[in-house]
Amino acid sequence: MKKWIMSLALCLLIPVGAMAVTEGVVEAADQVEMDQIPVSELSFLPDSSYYADYGDWMPAWENAESWVESEFDGESYFDVEQRPRMTAGEAVRAEKLLMDYRADKTIYKGESILNKMENVIVGVYALSPEDFDGEAAFVILPGPCMTDEQILGVIDAYDQLGLTFDPAKLSARNCARGGGIETNRFMNEEERARYENLAHLVERGLLNTSDVDEAKVLNVKLDSRYFCNMQDFTLLPYRAVTDEEFMALLVGLGYRDKTDEISYDSVEKESRAILNGRLGAALSMELTQIYHEGSYVPRMYDESCNEGYDWNAQGRRCYGANYTYYTPDGILVYADVMFDWETKELVEASVMYSKKGGGEPLGDDAPVLTNEQIASAIDEAEEQLSVSGMEWHLLTDKEIWTNWGPCTIARARIDEGEWITVYIGCEDGRMRGLELSGGTLVESLPEDDMPANG
Repeated sequence: MKKWIMSLALCLLIPVGAMAVTEGVVEAADQVEMDQIPVSELSFLPDSSYYADYGDWMPAWENAESWVESEFDGESYFDVEQRPRMTAGEAVRAEKLLMDYRADKTIYKGESILNKMENVIVGVYALSPEDFDGEAAFVILPGPCMTDEQILGVIDAYDQLGLTFDPAKLSARNCARGGGIETNRFMNEEERARYENLAHLVERGLLNTSDVDEAKVLNVKLDSRYFCNMQDFTLLPYRAVTDEEFMALLVGLGYRDKTDEISYDSVEKESRAILNGRLGAALSMELTQIYHEGSYVPRMYDESCNEGYDWNAQGRRCYGANYTYYTPDGILVYADVMFDWETKELVEASVMYSKKGGGEPLGDDAPVLTNEQIASAIDEAEEQLSVSGMEWHLLTDKEIWTNWGPCTIARARIDEGEWITVYIGCEDGRMRGLELSGGTLVESLPEDDMPANG
């Protein structure tokens, strides 16, 4: 028989899976013949709609030609230009500087920024038009307003390429500015699968990287202060990326054989056993990542299953694995396991349902979940967990955002040092996620109980 205990404490918890990029629910498609979709129609061009949400932001230094590096004061600025272009003021200055440059009235005295690869603030990169849909150059611009000297650097780099710089021709095809996106275009599904597979093979020591030619791909190292803390920018061709180019990218990003640090097979075996055996995840789930360089803050729980964090313990190193699978009715599920690096004890394991767009916020007139709906969701959870008769605490009616959208949570203590959390969709009252977590039982939680990822 279920026992219900209502707790008034507000609990903010974002599951690990909520940080992942979501995919859409599988839907039935019309039958088509393969020759009806020519490969030539696949697009590898940048998606300019990415920048639509940035509006017409203007950097705070639009008229500050005297801006100097010391004004950062060690901080990174986020209220800066993040569109693939120059600002209106910069474009006017660029046109005048270009006229003076061509008339030999001014010269560029700084270091050449053509094909610069390290500590980049401003960079211009020579492209093969055959690989980049006719583009001959790509420009990386900083977030803050550009100085005249930086603009001259761009003009000079174009001149070295035998080209004339025109700020009006900058677009998502040939320019990136101010952080926010680490590449000129996104990989398609097939490319992403090959890239992830190659990454696994490299880290497991199954591919030789000693002869990889890193020059096969442009992976630029940025001065992160000028790019919203972004450290790398990768230029992918406007065609299918080859395996050799992906290998060059992986090596440039620091991927290497890590079998001397962690047993990948052991981690996969142990994590699958927990997800399959204790949380009811699909046996056929697909491995997406094994990691061992993360950190976490230990959790604490009171008798009512409210959650807090042991900030005195600071961050502890962890390792774990991530998986994906689909339910029989086509719902994408992210499955994750985390272990403590030193003790090897389970930190958390979860299966979180996902849907395209992550759901929509519920309005004030949204129906409140009934006790019957909550009880039904917990019944579903107990069936999947193969448990019964647990003492569940409904923690809050505050919306907890997950990959499924807004959820209410219920939690129960399983045994000493272990708790289980059920995520219940606010829109339909169905079970939309499970999380098994380790922690310490305390009489009262610390006042500062901000979640580690909050």
